[in-house]
Amino acid sequence: MALKVVIAGMGSRGKDWVREVTAAPAFQLAGCSDIDQNVLQEAAGTLNIPQQSCFLNLQEAIEQTNCDAVIVATSADCHTQACNAALSRRVAVLVEKPFTSNLKDAVAIVSLAERQGTPLVVAQNFRYLRAFRTVKRLIGDGVLGRIGIVTCQYYAAPHQMAASLAGLQNSVLWGMGVHHLDALRYVLGKEVTGVAAESFTLPWGELPPGASLQVLLSFADEIRASYTATYESSGHQFFERGQEFYARFVGELATLHVFQRWLILCENGKLPRLVRRGARKLTEERIILDQFERALVEGVEPDCSGRDNLQTMAVVEACLRSASERRWINPQELLNDCR
Repeated sequence: MALKVVIAGMGSRGKDWVREVTAAPAFQLAGCSDIDQNVLQEAAGTLNIPQQSCFLNLQEAIEQTNCDAVIVATSADCHTQACNAALSRRVAVLVEKPFTSNLKDAVAIVSLAERQGTPLVVAQNFRYLRAFRTVKRLIGDGVLGRIGIVTCQYYAAPHQMAASLAGLQNSVLWGMGVHHLDALRYVLGKEVTGVAAESFTLPWGELPPGASLQVLLSFADEIRASYTATYESSGHQFFERGQEFYARFVGELATLHVFQRWLILCENGKLPRLVRRGARKLTEERIILDQFERALVEGVEPDCSGRDNLQTMAVVEACLRSASERRWINPQELLNDCR
């Protein structure tokens, strides 16, 4: 029998999840909720969702549908309330990134899920992009040898974004940085032990403080990384939908370059060669849904669990504190302080 799902939040990501759930044989869309009647009705009309499956209140949706799971796709400031509403009723949760707006709330939600024995998954979909999965495979296979240095850069031109993000301080950290920092954790298989960050907005920028970000990171096993991200880059309007991404992984045996969707491997003593990412057989969201299903049906711990994501949230909080206090911050100490 298909698992019944309610989706909370009918913005762009909520509508994406409706499409993913209806395409997944293991799941059945039981209902949708949004606090904005107009947003809810627009989504229902676009996606052919029956009126009896539409709710203005998540608690009511859970109780009336008797659902097995909730996908939380609300604005980030509403994640904590929505997660608690589901988990307190022993309903499994898949929550969009960022998990919460602070580490303390994330730790409390993970503790609640574990006390209730209820699956909790965070939809960090970037870690499952084919480029990052290929990087993880090459590192895992030892092709690069020991990793020593990682450089990661993201540039985006000023663009239309959700009002909830555009009005935030540190928007590039919450909007994109959380993706890339999580992906670096995932591909390296190491945790961050030190963060030094500077968050700022360019003199000509129009966004609140923190539309640009520079971070130095220390990982376990003496891996050093630098990360730069901005929503204020000039000259990118007509390049790859206004975005540019580059990463370099320097290992003992080889260096791997990632530019957009191209991977170039430079092994010691050999000519550079392209590395194929392979076919996109499943969407990144479907990969997450499959993990969610296994957690619900078989009790298998997802690698994108809430417990795992506490490390990503700790890195994000370390970035915020480091930028504010102008000193190195250890995310592991932040986690210990919250336990």
